[in-house]
Amino acid sequence: MTSLLLIHPDPIKRAEEAEKILIEQGLSRSHPDLLWLGEEEKLGIEQARRIEQFLSLKPYQAVGQAVVVIAAENFTDDAQNALLKTLEEPPAQARIILGVCSDDQLLPTVVSRCQLVNLHSTELASQSAEFLEKHQKNIDKLLSSNVEKRFVYLEKLEQKEELLYSLTAFFRQQMTEEIPVLPISQIHQLLEDCIEAERWQRQNVNLRAILEYLMLKTPVLGK
Repeated sequence: MTSLLLIHPDPIKRAEEAEKILIEQGLSRSHPDLLWLGEEEKLGIEQARRIEQFLSLKPYQAVGQAVVVIAAENFTDDAQNALLKTLEEPPAQARIILGVCSDDQLLPTVVSRCQLVNLHSTELASQSAEFLEKHQKNIDKLLSSNVEKRFVYLEKLEQKEELLYSLTAFFRQQMTEEIPVLPISQIHQLLEDCIEAERWQRQNVNLRAILEYLMLKTPVLGK
């Protein structure tokens, strides 16, 4: 199962949503096949190993296990890196749920391996899908063009912010495609680059420069 990233400033809201998801899997807070790490937990490399060990065991009663980390922003960078493979390839029928205030509290490599569920507001996710639908043809054309043509397109483009969110949505969608446009390792990296680029944009870095950077990082599709 895809790992979930629940985003909300209130850890109680994250816990409530996690419990709803667990009920669908037949699990409760006291179930032996659930590892629940609350907001008070210190999340270092030991806890990352504990999660991996827990998921390596066979379920006691349920179809699969689940791990819930209510305050994943408490993970150290080392712990996050240790969990990457588990997040990308969780055991069959296992569910991993991470909760954070904001996705920029985790490494882009972690965020790119999770399905984002914004509990605070679904507006951005909805907008991203709308932007992708609106710009899909332009993205296909842009990514099949050489760097010079890409830069000319960006220079003339007025809706640069929409394109940035469209690119993130495009590469996130590619993660679920049976035949992605690029090898999955490259898709991962490009998605991480887009997530990082969105953070730069929120820090008022020049948007055209951000998009030009992404275009330099993205290989010409079809080549």
